[in-house]
Amino acid sequence: MALALAGTILVTRHYTVNDYGVYTLIIIISAFLLQCSNFGLDLSIPKFLTGSDDKQNREKYFSTAVAIRVLAIIITSFLAWFGRPLFDLLFHQSLLPVFFLYVPLLFSADSMSNLLNSTLQGCFLFSKIALVNTISSITFLVLIIILCAMNGDIHLLILARVFSSLLASVIAFILIPIKKRFIFDAAIFKELIKFGYPLQINGILTFIFNRIDSLAIAVYLQPADLAMYEVARKIPEALRSFYDPFKSVYFPNFSKRFTQDGPRQAAELLNEALRIVAFITLLAVMFTILFGREILELVFTEKYSSAYPIFVLFMVNLSIALISNVMGTTLVAVGDTKKPPVINTINAVISWIGTVVLIPLIGLVGATIGNMIGTLAALPLNRYFVHKSVHVNFSKYLKPIILTCIWCVLVIIIKPDNLLLKIGLFAGFIVSAFLFSIITKMDVGLLFESIGIYSIIPMKNIRLWLSKP
Repeated sequence: MALALAGTILVTRHYTVNDYGVYTLIIIISAFLLQCSNFGLDLSIPKFLTGSDDKQNREKYFSTAVAIRVLAIIITSFLAWFGRPLFDLLFHQSLLPVFFLYVPLLFSADSMSNLLNSTLQGCFLFSKIALVNTISSITFLVLIIILCAMNGDIHLLILARVFSSLLASVIAFILIPIKKRFIFDAAIFKELIKFGYPLQINGILTFIFNRIDSLAIAVYLQPADLAMYEVARKIPEALRSFYDPFKSVYFPNFSKRFTQDGPRQAAELLNEALRIVAFITLLAVMFTILFGREILELVFTEKYSSAYPIFVLFMVNLSIALISNVMGTTLVAVGDTKKPPVINTINAVISWIGTVVLIPLIGLVGATIGNMIGTLAALPLNRYFVHKSVHVNFSKYLKPIILTCIWCVLVIIIKPDNLLLKIGLFAGFIVSAFLFSIITKMDVGLLFESIGIYSIIPMKNIRLWLSKP
């Protein structure tokens, strides 16, 4: 997250707002093509690999999945290139022909990297995933620094992004502990497609309600407006990257626990996950409300400070979306791949309508609100369907939401305008969370233990307090 954010800071400071808007639009279109050709492999491969101990069977799954992905890359790249007139019609001069050349390149690199990371996930090699992503991020950051030093243009920036993604694919391919040989199994092909097809639809719908706002801005407004909007969402996206490794660990472990220990034991894991995700994300919301404007000015310079309201709304939307995503991932983990597309269809339609209607009325803020309306609609639907298979404790995520609403009212009433008062309100939020058992002594103890803080002498009294019942 730090490396990606550092790269964004350099890019936004070095390139013009318009250039950054074009760069962002290329990434968004590439991501859309990836979702359209994914066939749910990012979730189906981990599930089938974790469910098979036979080496030859695992080789067949991996090789067949690679064949599917390569074929999808070729077909999608051709369709994207020949469909260029449609993109020209939608985005006017935002994507000149010379820029559109980079879309198939970036899509191909990201597509293969996505599949190989999912394969590592299915092998429970989470540290290897971290290694791959870290090397890729460092490479991209170094290339950005070189480009800024030599005053490189936007074309070189896009190529640097493609190169870092290709490097990640190569390293991930080497680290996968499955014998690499070409085996195309028709039965496995049908199995992967059958399981992944609903997830494919779900992926497209997820992209729509996550990115329909950006695409609508690119259609209705200018690349500079898109750049302002994307800067506001950059930190929430970076924070979301913290959720990705959690999801990589949660999905196979919940699936295994549900299969071996039953719904009751799996429910404990689900509800604790909801509690922790709700608290952490809402804590970030409070921090953004109190210090968001200062963060934007410090990180991206004053020219982006007007994005503060959008920044806050993005953080609220992120919190609701991740709580909902935990339940959606749980649905897939219990084997129900049909409900998420239904939920996300409703989410996507509401988000699309809200975004298209509100952008002409209130501009960039309208895009965020439209997206948030769809996210709010998906939350109770996810809970309803998950609760049929695994008991969902409503209070686990409702208490943090209520506490955050109360604290937001206090902030509106007090209108803190100095640093000490803001710090006091933020500390009060954490203390209140502890008093209402939203966070517990066990959470604090596990946090200290995981970072080795017990070895620090001043923390001795805290350690003794934590050890008491």
